[in-house]
Amino acid sequence: MDETSIAGSRFSSEEGTVKHFSTGRVCSHDSCGTRLSIYNDGDFCAAHEPMTTMRTRGVKIA
Repeated sequence: MDETSIAGSRFSSEEGTVKHFSTGRVCSHDSCGTRLSIYNDGDFCAAHEPMTTMRTRGVKIA
């Protein structure tokens, strides 16, 4: 059996830090009391997040 091992390095230059936001935030929609995750950078929960249209690569929407 081969005793060779391979070691790697981190793919990212960051030291494993994950961006997070304050605790206790609540959805900004009227009459919604959903607590937002510390990893959600928006002001709304998933149910009340405003709709956005992603641009399809190579296609310009007039």
